[in-house]
Amino acid sequence: MRREMQYVRPPIELLRKVATERSSDIALDVYCASNFLFREFFWLRLWMLSLLIRRQSGGPCDVCLDFGGGSGVFAPTLVTGFRHVRSIDQNTREAEAVKSALALDTLSLVSTDIAAFEFAPRSFDAVVAADVLEHFRDLELPVSRIRRWLKPGGYLYTSLPTENLAYRLLRLVFGKKKPEDHYHDAATVEAFLRRSGFRKVRGLYHPLFVPVFPLFRISAWENCNDD
Repeated sequence: MRREMQYVRPPIELLRKVATERSSDIALDVYCASNFLFREFFWLRLWMLSLLIRRQSGGPCDVCLDFGGGSGVFAPTLVTGFRHVRSIDQNTREAEAVKSALALDTLSLVSTDIAAFEFAPRSFDAVVAADVLEHFRDLELPVSRIRRWLKPGGYLYTSLPTENLAYRLLRLVFGKKKPEDHYHDAATVEAFLRRSGFRKVRGLYHPLFVPVFPLFRISAWENCNDD
């Protein structure tokens, strides 16, 4: 059965040490940002995601996929809640360093282009896609794979930027530009998930759990596909 997940935040000093040029906009500019409020806002998002996973009950959840796991910032948390965690991303060098430094023995990493890789069908009890799906121009590519890899009745956990007016205003306040590969907002991705056979069973809003102008939607989805 799924274990009680604990939120584990890897040391910022470690992330700064392992960060490469590729991730300077993520590991350094976001999770290690010099602006305290900006940095803590993004860490709080991951805490809320761990809270959602902890709250969601149902069935055995032994194996989890961190889809687009990036630098491995969420992996130390995931390994506390699942017997085994696999992370897939195009580049896993930083995640390898985090795994080694924190002795995450139940984490395995797959460095590959998601479009050219296949896990066996129904390999996972849960899939986490934290701020990943909006980066795919064609949502069918990642969603079809997640649908196939996730067991029927398993859960997909997503964090998605709303790209609403408040989000755009905060970008101006902090001097940030919208990434060129933010192709979709949360509403668009969630509508696609519903059309693809996922049922939203629980959701949170960030910040402050308030649904008025939230900056992120953090959601749990049941895989209702049985093919």
